[in-house]
Amino acid sequence: MDMLTQHRLIRRAQRGDPDAFATLMTDMAEYLTRTAYLYLADAHDVQDAISAATLAAFQALPQLKQPRHWRTWITRILIRQCYARYKVKAHEIYAQEHLPEPPADTGQLTTEEKMDLLAGLREINQAHALTLMMFYYHGLSIKEISALQDNPANTVKSNLRRGRQALRDWLGEDYL
Repeated sequence: MDMLTQHRLIRRAQRGDPDAFATLMTDMAEYLTRTAYLYLADAHDVQDAISAATLAAFQALPQLKQPRHWRTWITRILIRQCYARYKVKAHEIYAQEHLPEPPADTGQLTTEEKMDLLAGLREINQAHALTLMMFYYHGLSIKEISALQDNPANTVKSNLRRGRQALRDWLGEDYL
């Protein structure tokens, strides 16, 4: 969907048009699902988080001041919902087949190594982990991550570098 159409739909939704909001959410469905799976391993939790984020976004939509920040705004709402569910589920043991695939070219990794990588992402600084996930899982560019996080590009680069180093430290320098 182009930005002009998206801005018009956001303005209509802010005035109370549920169809406009539904169109916006339908357009974001795949992105929101992929994002939620980065934080939650269970499909039910993912759907619960998306549902709760949708409701929260619909209720708070009049507070969105600039339509150009729509994607960032809805992403932050979703991430908050995922963290709420993650805190509840953090101590449960998940079946390996329900874990999301780790980023990039990890086809040669064993299941244990994939689980260690995901555990490492959950253990390092959240800002660094989020930046790593956006870069590797979603394939977003530094410029796109910068816009989503409202951070300068150099901050995103620093977060990537620090995140990689923290992951190496957590896993061990020669782990992968």
